[in-house]
Amino acid sequence: MVSPNPSPKTERTTFKQRFADSNIYRVFSYSDFRLLWIGAFLSFTGSQIQYVAQAFFVYRLTQDESKLGFVSFCASFPVFLLGFAAGTFADAYDKRKVLIATQAIFAAGAIFLSVVTYMHIVQYWEIVTVAAVMGVVSSIEMPTRQSIVSRVVPPEVLASAVPVQALTFNVARVLGPAVGTLILMFLGVAMCYLLNGLSFIALIWAALAIKANLQSHPREPQPIRDLITEGMLYTMREVRLKTLFCLETITAACGLAYLPMMPAYVHQVLHVGADLSPSHLGKVAETDAAKQILGCCYTAVGIGAIVGLLLVTQYAEGRHKAGIIRAAMWIIGIGLFILSLGPSAWVVYPMLILMGAASVTQLNTTNALFQLLSPERLRGRVLAMHIWAINGFSPFGVLMFGWVARTTRVNPFLHLSGWTARLPVTGVPLSLQLGGVCVVLGAIAASTTRQGLANLP
Repeated sequence: MVSPNPSPKTERTTFKQRFADSNIYRVFSYSDFRLLWIGAFLSFTGSQIQYVAQAFFVYRLTQDESKLGFVSFCASFPVFLLGFAAGTFADAYDKRKVLIATQAIFAAGAIFLSVVTYMHIVQYWEIVTVAAVMGVVSSIEMPTRQSIVSRVVPPEVLASAVPVQALTFNVARVLGPAVGTLILMFLGVAMCYLLNGLSFIALIWAALAIKANLQSHPREPQPIRDLITEGMLYTMREVRLKTLFCLETITAACGLAYLPMMPAYVHQVLHVGADLSPSHLGKVAETDAAKQILGCCYTAVGIGAIVGLLLVTQYAEGRHKAGIIRAAMWIIGIGLFILSLGPSAWVVYPMLILMGAASVTQLNTTNALFQLLSPERLRGRVLAMHIWAINGFSPFGVLMFGWVARTTRVNPFLHLSGWTARLPVTGVPLSLQLGGVCVVLGAIAASTTRQGLANLP
């Protein structure tokens, strides 16, 4: 006897029950987590609006890939200098106060750039200076914010809560570029800066509203040197953490350098916006087309990131984390080669979606493992090492690949001991291919190591 087809009501009930049993629903059932999520999401959306506008604005002002990359370098280099030690603030001070103070400084920087841009007196060095100051603040803010997650959910939910919290940034990476592109086209760069400055109020509100105890844990007095270096030493002595640290450093420095160079990629590889310099702003159609394509590229990466995070959340308690990390690195490395070939938009967008999913899958799986493999008293400092790997070494990759793109575009010849040959690939495509080689080598190392990725929780 054939059973009748389920009614739509039955299907809706089944879906509702499945959602109620999902890890996402379980994580969002904690009110403090919801507050943190909403505040971070609104703040990140503002940051993405600024990110898209500023990248376009800087490239239009300078027409220089290396200067475009230098802004990202200045924003991230302080994390390299201070990142391994900045987690001390997360462990030694009240997380609520640290979070509020850092958001206030972020807001001040964005509003300053909004004012000078609106007044048409902004200069490149001012953008660089603000980026550097915000980088110093970020080195303190990121481990503080991420370590709060372990305070607002119980330990048994932490593995699921980490990727759900990461959705704040990646949902914003979809919404932010779309909104930012419209604001950039109709209201200008100054308004993008202003909206970002106002968006930090959301995370300040969330920090004030969270009821969980965010004060530092009592600890035995210890020398300041030990307090600063203990997280680094623990990470480097624990073979699994050390392996994860090395692999995500390769991905961050070589596999994600294409993101800050996206305006140059749209210009050189996709051939949209033939001339974006200030002296050619009469080409409104080309300029608007470049803005639209740039926004679509960033949105595609964000869509992929959301898909990746949903998968990570669903399988957060599984035993396939090592395989996930290996597969992600292979996808990123091969994806960079495909992008360098300058395919049509029908290939570029799906590839960016896939790479967005792969990168966020690796980095957020690693984030969860850093928290699960570290003791509570060291969690902020060990998490700072994870953040150091992502944001501390990536500026060197951005700076190096930006320099390669500009140098080979201006001079496409290779000179060796009196022998000269024209490079078959130059500019941004060459940078993408070099980055792909590095990530593929990292993927090979990840595929051959056993001890470093063994017995992951």
